[in-house]
Amino acid sequence: MEKSWFELNDVDRKGNDIKIKCEGIDDKELAHFGGLDLHVKAVKTLISNANGTSFPEKEGDYSIGDKVVALYLNEIGELIRNLSSERDYLDGYTNMELVENFMEHWKENQEVLSVVQRDDALIKQDNERVREEEDAIWDDIMSGLKK
Repeated sequence: MEKSWFELNDVDRKGNDIKIKCEGIDDKELAHFGGLDLHVKAVKTLISNANGTSFPEKEGDYSIGDKVVALYLNEIGELIRNLSSERDYLDGYTNMELVENFMEHWKENQEVLSVVQRDDALIKQDNERVREEEDAIWDDIMSGLKK
């Protein structure tokens, strides 16, 4: 498979410039025209690598994880709103209400359920791979200490 890339130059909601560059394989599973799969992979990678939440906890902000999750979910609600063919109808709902509604009904759509189940399997497989790598490293360290 050949690599794809994209670059975003935008501003955040406070008006600050933000630049995002991404390169990787676009599987073209979600959309055959390309680009969407790589975009989703990039967002998932950013979310799964949100390692900075432990530092504020050490400073006493024990709800930082919940705050980060809430901000991500709020943005997912905005995505739901923007993708809706009935945007005007959604004006009376908050982003979090849109997420709640999605969570109440997502299992009713077999295509969505199937995509999530495949993704869950990939997550479990990747977690197992990482665990095996960490165990091997730990075993190497321990065997080195025994020498």
